[in-house]
Amino acid sequence: MAGLPEVIGLLHRADWTRLSLSAEVRFEQDGDLARRRENAVRTESMRRMGFRPGSPGMPDVGQEPDAERDVYHRWRAALLIAPGRRYRLEYEGEHGGQADGSDGEQGWTLRPPAPAPLPPRDFEGGPGLPVPALFGSAGLLAGFTLDVGGPVTACGRDAIAVTARPRHGAVGSGTSLRPRACDRVELIVDAETGILLRREETFEGQVLTLTELTTVTMSPPEADDPVRFAPPAGSRPSPDDQEGSEPSGLGWEVVKNAVSLAAGSLGAWVRLAPHLPGHRPAAEGGLEAAMPRPEPGPLDPGDGPLPSDDLLGLLYRSGQYDGDDPQVRDAAVRRWTDTAPSLAQVAAPARAAGLGGVGYLYDAMAQKGTVTLTAGRLRVGGPDLYYLDYSSWQGRPEPIVIACDGEQHWQVRENVTLVGPARPMTGEFASMVGSSWLLGERLSGGAEITYHGRRGYHLRVTRGDGARPGGPSSFYPADAIVDAETGCLLRLIAYDGDAPAPATWWELDDVSAEPGGTADPAGFRPRIPPGTRVLEESGNPMVDVTAVWPGLTGTAARTAAEAFRRGTDAVSAARSFLDDLRGHR
Repeated sequence: MAGLPEVIGLLHRADWTRLSLSAEVRFEQDGDLARRRENAVRTESMRRMGFRPGSPGMPDVGQEPDAERDVYHRWRAALLIAPGRRYRLEYEGEHGGQADGSDGEQGWTLRPPAPAPLPPRDFEGGPGLPVPALFGSAGLLAGFTLDVGGPVTACGRDAIAVTARPRHGAVGSGTSLRPRACDRVELIVDAETGILLRREETFEGQVLTLTELTTVTMSPPEADDPVRFAPPAGSRPSPDDQEGSEPSGLGWEVVKNAVSLAAGSLGAWVRLAPHLPGHRPAAEGGLEAAMPRPEPGPLDPGDGPLPSDDLLGLLYRSGQYDGDDPQVRDAAVRRWTDTAPSLAQVAAPARAAGLGGVGYLYDAMAQKGTVTLTAGRLRVGGPDLYYLDYSSWQGRPEPIVIACDGEQHWQVRENVTLVGPARPMTGEFASMVGSSWLLGERLSGGAEITYHGRRGYHLRVTRGDGARPGGPSSFYPADAIVDAETGCLLRLIAYDGDAPAPATWWELDDVSAEPGGTADPAGFRPRIPPGTRVLEESGNPMVDVTAVWPGLTGTAARTAAEAFRRGTDAVSAARSFLDDLRGHR
């Protein structure tokens, strides 16, 4: 009988791109329940990022009832898969004539005039997945805890019953920013390939979605015919594969303008900070940074086999502070960032998406043209018990201290402190403490090494099938060293493709570890210097981020934010703010 380590390995190694199969697929979805679930996820995600629905300037981003969508949907399709990311999914019944597919290089979609609408897919698979609910199973490992049942038979194949529940009490998991708002997910895992033969998700005690393969044939002869996967007449490129597509809707507009304004503020700070009174120079104490030379060097493609089940289990358990496994309690943190590739990657798409502030930030950072170093100390007691004290920073105005005691969250800066409700630890160093997100990526290697006096395992990381990168960087490949005791990452280096120098480098050093369990909240409350201005978070980070900027930059930012808060058109407010910045360069 397969145990948890074997199931973790089976799900992680599942690779539909190597399979040859045909199957009948059955889909069901409660449209009304799906809309309510999505509203719950959006609300909780916003809360974890510091947004509070109903705050000044924050519109309601919940989806309104939709009579066409809010019904119980049932539909079927015929699926054909061949090695090399080739597939064809042809819908049947009232949805006949519609199809999705890929010839291995280009995804395509076929829709006749006035087709019967297909309900939106309710899963976070990346582009090019034929049935994300079933063929993106590795993503479950980061956001859920698994309970392995017994052996079962499905579609005439040996399989394993597994129950997945949203992961709680974990740092750095896939639920840190986007929670899995569901009760549980019942899975039937194919014992040979690791793909899911059946997936049933419940929410509020009711079935939300059901996706299953009702028949499966391995290596069918029709999979050898490349014509079956070629884009048919009348098809168009898949929206997932088209460059320039971007999110839309009211929620995206709120986020877009907040990001643009915040980035513009940051760009102004970068340009003006050296001339502001009381500025703390980054180069004090010999902190002028240079990107270190990796030792040991990064693994090459093909260096080493797939990781062992034991190593995958270590990643799965990392960051779980509600268990008995050793977890990081205290560590020195460091981050080196080469600003050029980091900002060049997003500058042009951001401008095209209307994020002018990001373009302004890129221009400001490009003028600096330096590698920046951030260093500090991190203490962790659980997902909402943490204390991150930056002893030095370069390149961007980090808070000096970010802390949470389970009830309140603080951002302590030099002259002002923001206080708000508790929220889970998120961000890049959370992804170092809890490394379960790596299970959604493609991993190779795993040789045992010693790094900074601690035993670890060396891995190469490439992009998985998720809709978005799982960790702190969008650059791949990455090189990771996993701590053998806690599963945290002692080192993570992200590369911009084949570039020889790192784009970003993170480290945890001088690590102390203890078993998970409760910690004293008092130890995670910051000492606020006398005379420091203390501000309550408004519930709108667009307003809050501008409240802490000093001098002329802060004045311009707050003017635009106030206009937005009072309901003035957000785009006009952001444009006015950026015009003010350009006038004061």
